[in-house]
Amino acid sequence: MPLPPTGPAADAPARALVLSGGGARGAYQAGALAYIAEHIPAADFSIYTGVSAGAINAAHLATATTSAERSAYALMNCWRELAASRVFHMRPVLQLAGLSDPGPRPRPSLFDTAPLRDYLVDRLCGPTGRLDGLAENLERRRVRALALTTANYSTHQTVTWVQGCDIQAWDRPNRVGRKTYLTVDHVMASAAPPLLFPAVEIDGAWYGDGGLRLLGPLAPALHLGADALFVISTRYNRSEAEIAASFEQRYPTAAQMGGMIMNAIFLDVLEHDIATLERINQLVRECRPEANNGDLRSVQTLVLRPSVDIGQVASNYPLPFDGPVGWVLKRLAQRNGHRPDWLSMLTFAPAYVERLIEIGYADARAQHDEITAFFERTG
Repeated sequence: MPLPPTGPAADAPARALVLSGGGARGAYQAGALAYIAEHIPAADFSIYTGVSAGAINAAHLATATTSAERSAYALMNCWRELAASRVFHMRPVLQLAGLSDPGPRPRPSLFDTAPLRDYLVDRLCGPTGRLDGLAENLERRRVRALALTTANYSTHQTVTWVQGCDIQAWDRPNRVGRKTYLTVDHVMASAAPPLLFPAVEIDGAWYGDGGLRLLGPLAPALHLGADALFVISTRYNRSEAEIAASFEQRYPTAAQMGGMIMNAIFLDVLEHDIATLERINQLVRECRPEANNGDLRSVQTLVLRPSVDIGQVASNYPLPFDGPVGWVLKRLAQRNGHRPDWLSMLTFAPAYVERLIEIGYADARAQHDEITAFFERTG
């Protein structure tokens, strides 16, 4: 495949929007971005990186050819339209058990995500399946690059697909960067958690959710030359009191164990990477100028996180699952009187999505001064 044309370099500092995963929790990011576009005129980004649900949001914003405010509102409305029926169908029980013919290309997974693919094609793509608006934005220098991260099931590598910046493909232990023309398949692969959603074929290999082995969620933006990072996480940081209150002496259930695994894959690594970057920034600031020689630089970072536990918020809304498999998942949600946190990622219920949008909008409003200062410092 020939490489896409590179986006023209810009003289201004490069701000990157870094969007994490979290399934339905991605609606939180849409709410926050809507407030920022509406109330902070200086807010703009030239680099977009996303993984999982964040890949959907990043692709939408990087391909939008309207104003920042209109594209943010369009993203918010996209999430309002993403009811469960537009995201997935439950697979028949016999097909899950391997007792029925799944078709010529079996894709073992709990859900069939054909509805989501159709929706994203309609929203993001032209007839070619490529993200056509992205090419236009690169040509007009509105965007420097879009990077979407996936996991290669064969090589066990994290692969970040990039369209835009004139960069060299990078190779690090278990993670690589590759230039390409981005398509809806890259978005779908990045947002395909294992066993839940089917893997996606790209260039003859099978890929799944980029959060699987992504040990450096901030790395793609830094590889693309970002001078400042605006990160929107979907992970709530519990207080010491909340941690103490959640302590249980009884043996952990399978749902609790599964929740810990899901959080470790999709939510926790970003927090570790942010902490590491903050320590590196501190070291750079303390280096004597003669010792640095200009090889090291501090990267301005602002992180927006939910002010409430949006996993627990999900327990107030019904799970959008039907059939025997849906019955099992609902039984899991009822055990021990509380719903497993990871099920919030699959709660594509309109009322829950709307509540997440409201929380994201309110959290951005509460940090208006900090966000404004970030853009002023990095302008």
